[in-house]
Amino acid sequence: MLSIRKEQMEVLSGYMREQFEWRMVKHLREKFPDRTKDLADDKIRVVVQSSMKKAEGYGIEYEDDIRRFLEYLVIYGTRLDVREETQWIGDILRRNDLTGTAKMNLIDSRELEALRGPKWVG
Repeated sequence: MLSIRKEQMEVLSGYMREQFEWRMVKHLREKFPDRTKDLADDKIRVVVQSSMKKAEGYGIEYEDDIRRFLEYLVIYGTRLDVREETQWIGDILRRNDLTGTAKMNLIDSRELEALRGPKWVG
């Protein structure tokens, strides 16, 4: 039977995390070229790393959810959870009754509602 020591798992985990960070740098460059064009990859990676820690503090753990969290940070700024204009995002992120995925889904839903505007009644 194959046995993996704790140290080996930590190295593997670190490698996988680093690969995810670089994928997110590439993703943010592709999705937000105007906002990232003047930033070096290493600078974007530092933002990704600090944002991942912030996301983890809100119970956001899965890669897809972290990706969405990063996208909102690029759109609204790194203080999106405390700014008055985006207080609604912070309120959702601080909820303890939702999983990280549920939080991101709720933020997506609210964002979509805002983009659509008031409901039309015919």
